[in-house]
Amino acid sequence: MRAPQDPNPRLLTARLTLDPQRTEHAAGMAAALADPRVYTFLPSSPPQERDLCERFARLETRASPDGTEAWLNWVVFARPGGSALGTVQATVRPTLAEADVAYLFAPSAWGQGYAAEAMTALLDFLAGGWGVREALAQVDSRNAASIRLLERLGFVRGGFTPGADVIRGTVSDEFTFLRPLEVPPSPLPLG
Repeated sequence: MRAPQDPNPRLLTARLTLDPQRTEHAAGMAAALADPRVYTFLPSSPPQERDLCERFARLETRASPDGTEAWLNWVVFARPGGSALGTVQATVRPTLAEADVAYLFAPSAWGQGYAAEAMTALLDFLAGGWGVREALAQVDSRNAASIRLLERLGFVRGGFTPGADVIRGTVSDEFTFLRPLEVPPSPLPLG
């Protein structure tokens, strides 16, 4: 599997712009993700802008230090000219033709179909741009809204990890969801 010419391009949907994540997005994302409800099922807490700057700078390399993974990250904006709603991301393992995918949205974006729209664009790009054949997502077993979203996107439960995390002193379990992706056929050469 070869990486596309631009491994992390801007993606557009009917209502959204998925902009390749850069350090200059840190302030907007710190504000968008400041609500503690975002972290109900995550072991982390709302980030500080400086921490996001450091994290985004590392991720701008778009690859793991050993080069075995592509780190693809987007900030999701409502169009036209809206504020940051959240993020979608993929860790692509080209040699396995698979990717771990994740998403995180501000409560103001919940229930409006933004996460489904952004994730559909991400999955389509992974299949067509990277040749990814399987997407995987990890989700806290108590996160009913995220489970519904994954199922709506065609993911099926494929695994269970008891005691996967400790979230504010409580041990939590995790489901692994899987979705096969269809790589679009290559266009036939003309002439």
